[in-house]
Amino acid sequence: MTASALGEFCWFNGRLEKIAKVRVDPSDRGFTLGDGLFETLLWTGQEIRFFEDHMARMGHGARELGLSVPFEIDSIEQGLLNLAAKSGAKTGALRLTLTRGTGPRGLKIPENSQPNLLATLAAVPAEFPPIEACIVDVRRAWGAPSARFKTLSYVDNIVALSMAQAQGADDGLMRGPDESIACATSSNLMIQVAGTWRTPPIEDGALPGIIRGRLIRAGLVVEGRVSHVDLTRCEAACLTNAITGVRPIHTLNRLALDTNPARFESLRAGVSSG
Repeated sequence: MTASALGEFCWFNGRLEKIAKVRVDPSDRGFTLGDGLFETLLWTGQEIRFFEDHMARMGHGARELGLSVPFEIDSIEQGLLNLAAKSGAKTGALRLTLTRGTGPRGLKIPENSQPNLLATLAAVPAEFPPIEACIVDVRRAWGAPSARFKTLSYVDNIVALSMAQAQGADDGLMRGPDESIACATSSNLMIQVAGTWRTPPIEDGALPGIIRGRLIRAGLVVEGRVSHVDLTRCEAACLTNAITGVRPIHTLNRLALDTNPARFESLRAGVSSG
């Protein structure tokens, strides 16, 4: 994504700055090692949707990984709102990136690193139509920090998306343990079997997604292993994330699925109530 696609300004360490003038130190561990976390939040033109959910996930990941979030939540929210106002965008995807900061060569965590926090805003489509998805031969590292937290380490996802696109699909389903499915490249997977919506468990490599969590809390989706066989007998399926919401899958491994909006009404309603 180019700087122009992101707009002219960003929020960097507490200040609105022109993107062209922001300097990231070459020794920043986020750049050299992927040592950091990120969140992608939806700016609706009126609010940052599910801001508290996103901050709770980033805060949990930061504590588990020994990262420091350098600003209070209220300050972060105000910074993102200021960025959205400065951009004049009616809607957009706010990307909040936290890195551990600079450090010497090697993996050892520096004792006195100063974290960096950067936010950008990019345009998003007004609608997200149904897509085609297929299984790709990339396995999630279930149980690893890179699967349990939204880290900057996304090379597996990048490769998985490229493989899916090479097969003519829009997105790829990454594998979990044995014959299970974990998730898509940037979304959680939901399938409907015998009228029940199911999503792969965290233990199988699924990222604890924001929309996923809200639907589970609302009692509309249950956690349960999703196998290759399940994909052949599901009635409907969708991908969910904070930007696209509930996005139906029209073709799954060359199998056509029902995308009647009525099938997804309860999920879409539950996103707001979960």
